[in-house]
Amino acid sequence: MASQHMKVKAKEGLVEVINHLEQLVQSLKEGRLCIRKNGEAIILKPQDPVMLELEAEARLEKDSLREKLVIELKWRKGEQASPESDAFTITHLEPTLEP
Repeated sequence: MASQHMKVKAKEGLVEVINHLEQLVQSLKEGRLCIRKNGEAIILKPQDPVMLELEAEARLEKDSLREKLVIELKWRKGEQASPESDAFTITHLEPTLEP
């Protein structure tokens, strides 16, 4: 199979972004991702183990707060799961301050 690459960059409303992420989750559950753009398509077939990388950032830039979340998923056919993994949670709740 020849190498394929597609990059998508779009500024959309939060509702549209949520819809894309929900479609991503559903496609992961189905085991097949088809991403289309400008008449081209790339099909990915995720499999265990999946490497999940999250990068979150909040910083002040020119008197305004800039926030960023980067999500990266990677997998390789025939790769074995590694026991190394950072424990984390994702929630809408803010941490409570303990005295």
